Amino acid sequence: MTDYKETPVQFGPDGSLIGIITTPADGPLAPVACLMLNMGANHRIGPRRINVKLARQMAARGMSSVRLDLAGLGDSGPASGSEHFLTQAVLDLQAAMNLIQTMLGVRRFIVIGLCSGATNGLSLAVADARVVGLLMFDGYAFPGRRAQLERQFRRALAVPTNPAVIGKTVRWLKRKFSPQAAAAAAAHIFEPDPPEVTAAIFRRSMTQVAERNVSVLLFYTGTVHVVDRGRDQLGPFAQEDFTQRFEYRFIGDIDHSLTSMASQQTFMEVVCDWALRVVQGATAAPAGITATTGRSTQQLGNRMVKGSLQHDVVS
Repeated sequence: MTDYKETPVQFGPDGSLIGIITTPADGPLAPVACLMLNMGANHRIGPRRINVKLARQMAARGMSSVRLDLAGLGDSGPASGSEHFLTQAVLDLQAAMNLIQTMLGVRRFIVIGLCSGATNGLSLAVADARVVGLLMFDGYAFPGRRAQLERQFRRALAVPTNPAVIGKTVRWLKRKFSPQAAAAAAAHIFEPDPPEVTAAIFRRSMTQVAERNVSVLLFYTGTVHVVDRGRDQLGPFAQEDFTQRFEYRFIGDIDHSLTSMASQQTFMEVVCDWALRVVQGATAAPAGITATTGRSTQQLGNRMVKGSLQHDVVS
């Protein structure tokens, strides 16, 4: 017998979005649900099926979730309109929140954004007041010169023992000297803004979510950033008033793609612990938002303690 139930859903204005809703097998629901979205152009299951495993962990601990493919990704069809992909991502995520409200009666949400998913998560948090928690995993980063030099040095030392270095070097050379390879690697959806534009968007957006008291966890790994000393990844924003309101974690032993079981377990423990604290902080519903009739904070805490990792079979 499992601690969760899973329901495939097809939703959105034209029914082209596909997702899986995971809920606790029994008992009332927590008043906050979780949105799990694509990492880059990958399927909704996430790297090493981490979204599947995390959804079931959360369900075992009282929280519902939906993992979905944004328009044009995974099993979801392309968007019928011509919105910019960031705007379309917000619309897709709002459609998922509307579905959860209708099906489960939950009106507040946590967004889990891995890598490029952090950008979509932040856009949603700015656009929709129903978002009360935002986790950005290896998302926005602004390391200073010292941090960049130290990262380059440590990566250079690791070259002789890194089996991927030859393949990465070959791909880099192709992008550098082959116009066709460079064009193929620079699809519009991944074209970065200039650094100053990204920094301005980050400042403006994070200030807005801080003013709304959204709980934010900035979570960074060692394989992308190698080392961290005093919030290195926030660079010029490390001492800003708005970032002081947010939680910051750097765990050097976790890799960006959560390859090892140890990395996955650590990731899920950090995320579930943070999510429970968001739920506890959201127990008193703001004016105009009705919380689901749910278990007490102590009951949620008990489920967090006894939740166990489920064997993953369904996407």
